[in-house]
Amino acid sequence: MEWVSFEVPEIVGKQRPRSTHAGGAFRTYTPRKTLEAEEAIRGAWLKQVGDCWAGFEGTVELQVLFQRQLAKSNPKFWAGRSDTGKPDVDNALKTTLDALNGLAFKDDQQVTRIEAIKDERKPHGWGNRITVVARYYQETYRKGQP
Repeated sequence: MEWVSFEVPEIVGKQRPRSTHAGGAFRTYTPRKTLEAEEAIRGAWLKQVGDCWAGFEGTVELQVLFQRQLAKSNPKFWAGRSDTGKPDVDNALKTTLDALNGLAFKDDQQVTRIEAIKDERKPHGWGNRITVVARYYQETYRKGQP
């Protein structure tokens, strides 16, 4: 088993696909904010880890921690409260997985376990961040062995 860890200073939930009829043709597209968030995650992975795991075909387990700071206008005593606001943890996780697909692993179907944690709100100035820990398992099969 090998593991890697990296951090991203941005948290955006996966938005729904949009459609347009511009020019008479029907077209579906991914919103710009989602594309930019995925690109930021991919860029952070490449900068901190590199592309050495891009073709990995074994089992992968992920731990994803989302931490968001309070807005400057919020009272300081709100720090430590549960983060029940947008984005939902499943949408933020989907953005992260889609960004890492083909980069941290060959395909996200290899991910067999995910622990997603939306941490309590941090004081203003702490910053927003996503911390991802990926554990890689390479299985070896030998004929006649259980």
